[in-house]
Amino acid sequence: MRNLVLTFAIAAAMVSCSKDKESDNSAKIVIKGTIPQFGNLKSTASLSVGPLLSDAKKVLVFNSNSYEVYTIGDSTFAAKAMAGTATALAFLDADNKYIGALCAGGLNMLPLVSLRDGDNTVIDLSNLTLDGTLVIPTNNPIGSEIDLNEDEINRYKELGAYYESLSKNIDADNDGIPDILNKREFNISTLFDIYCGMWGLNDTPPQLYDTAHFFTNYGMRIAGGKGLIPANQEITLSGPAGSPYNDITQPHYATGPDCFIAFFKREVPAPPGYPFGSAFLPFAPGIYTVTLDNKNYTLNYSNINSKFYFIIAVPTLFTNDANEVISVSIEYLDMGLSPVTAENFIYQTQVLLTDYQDNQLSCEGALWENPEAKTNTELYNFTFSKPVPLSQIRTVGICYVDMIGNAYNIGFIKENSK
Repeated sequence: MRNLVLTFAIAAAMVSCSKDKESDNSAKIVIKGTIPQFGNLKSTASLSVGPLLSDAKKVLVFNSNSYEVYTIGDSTFAAKAMAGTATALAFLDADNKYIGALCAGGLNMLPLVSLRDGDNTVIDLSNLTLDGTLVIPTNNPIGSEIDLNEDEINRYKELGAYYESLSKNIDADNDGIPDILNKREFNISTLFDIYCGMWGLNDTPPQLYDTAHFFTNYGMRIAGGKGLIPANQEITLSGPAGSPYNDITQPHYATGPDCFIAFFKREVPAPPGYPFGSAFLPFAPGIYTVTLDNKNYTLNYSNINSKFYFIIAVPTLFTNDANEVISVSIEYLDMGLSPVTAENFIYQTQVLLTDYQDNQLSCEGALWENPEAKTNTELYNFTFSKPVPLSQIRTVGICYVDMIGNAYNIGFIKENSK
């Protein structure tokens, strides 16, 4: 088989970074709660160590690429978060020291989807208590204000390790202060290239390979706030601690107005029959060290199980009388090939058409756009700004960013071009 276009080539032109509340121009979901001044700890074993929840003076509200800080006044807070994101809440003391993070219904984030009252939903967590570093609400909004079925809840539980890592990464330089307050934050996510089958065409349905045998390539994306932009492009990644790799390379680096972005891979020769020119191995979960400007930062990384969380985006192309592709529709399926509600797991989608020399023919949509912007909301139907001759198209890539910032490039190919 010929090589397929890799996510790294696509991602090279996509630079978006964390934004603070100064960039906020969208309606938000209200999340409020109360911190009693007594009964701070559920676990008596924790009474002798660590801060009390009553020490909390701020709530840090964050998702994979944006954050806001809210003040706790008179033991209550009313924060806001963007609908369609998986949002975590961390509680800080007056010196910005980490106390704990919200855990509701077994989830350490709030998936702000399937909201009972849409954008007008108010999530009242009621009284909060502290168990170790878990902040437990009296009112569990999962299943009430946030209407998810059991399968969807289980999918979000799979993300628990990711948000635990994200919470630990709040202070990557280990100075006791959340890095994002000084615009020195890191965001770490996974890139997946997944080869799935043949696209659909007009009345001919798509053809998927056996989901147990999808081909997958992996990469890691690390973004750093503008306070971390290095003097040069030399960034090294090592790890995981205890069993470090010796094959990590950096294929791409880019800067934006508010950040830098670096991509990392572990490349090995492709085995026979592999649809990509090279095989990119996964990164194991654990603690990694990022070195820039002669300073080390520790990052916790959690690799999401693509076989479990992966949502298959299946395209069908539509042509005009001149046999030119004018639009594409996308159906979203789970790994059991049952339809899923894309909005509950995805917030951005892009369609990319390439030719037989792997050149880009057309691209609709954008990835890693800050969710506050709300300009790329289409998930299902895309119309190309200029018709593309069907005879020129060899691959169709459906790319999306999931609710925690991981990117998926899902490849489809012409049946007779294998």
